[in-house]
Amino acid sequence: MRGGYVNTIEDLRSGHYKNSYGVEGMLVTGAPNQKRIIDVSDEMKELVFENVKTAYYKYNGMSGDNQAEEEEYHGRRNEYYKTLRRDDRVAAAWTLSQLEVKLSREVSGAIKEKLPGWSVGQEIPKDILDEIFADEKITSLVTGDIKEILGDGQKAGDMKETREDQLLVGQEGSEGLNGLEETGEDSEKRSGRVAFNQGKRARQLASAKTTAQVQMVIGLLKKDLSDCEYGVANDMCDENEVAKVKAMLERAMKRLGEVSNAKEEEQKGGDSFLINMLM
Repeated sequence: MRGGYVNTIEDLRSGHYKNSYGVEGMLVTGAPNQKRIIDVSDEMKELVFENVKTAYYKYNGMSGDNQAEEEEYHGRRNEYYKTLRRDDRVAAAWTLSQLEVKLSREVSGAIKEKLPGWSVGQEIPKDILDEIFADEKITSLVTGDIKEILGDGQKAGDMKETREDQLLVGQEGSEGLNGLEETGEDSEKRSGRVAFNQGKRARQLASAKTTAQVQMVIGLLKKDLSDCEYGVANDMCDENEVAKVKAMLERAMKRLGEVSNAKEEEQKGGDSFLINMLM
């Protein structure tokens, strides 16, 4: 689970939605210029470079399984986004993601030149990695002009395969950093996707008979909303998922008023609620 921030009722009412790291402005609203290449700090470019190195040195180009590493990496990125203008935050996330994709593809290509037949997950001699990561062809991707390297104004649709859910080291699954190139799977089957479990939440809400039970479901929905907003900002889902959560939240708020006015005998059925919470 990324971060720990959950939008408050005030956040929802005011429209100041935040992602799970508490960063506002990370929701893509359909404006195409949100996914563009912009200048980012040298510190962040170096952070991405070190993250790619970790993927190859420790995991042979595969997604890792160290949650602490993932939290630290994405935590630092999100702290950086907070220092930027609100309108530049999604663009910065997009830029760093594209840099990570570019680096991983160049590194994989270099490995295959030295080890014909190599594929993600197979062991890579350390001396080969040392040579590759010291090569100016690779280091210049970090030290050079980011707009020249990635292309100023690159949009989401320009490269179908360059999605952040393919390159977040530490996610579940065993895909390599090369995503589609290595797995050949479509986006719905790759790890790192975000989807709202509408059916489950609907069952939980329908079985909630008390104020406390409905508030419990509302808390879960708030977390769902935060996760889906993060997913939209990082190409892990589309805005339909966010819309589904918001609609369910509206139903939950209406339900909260209904159970508050319900008579005691109408508030029975706790066993049903507990079963649905566990399902």
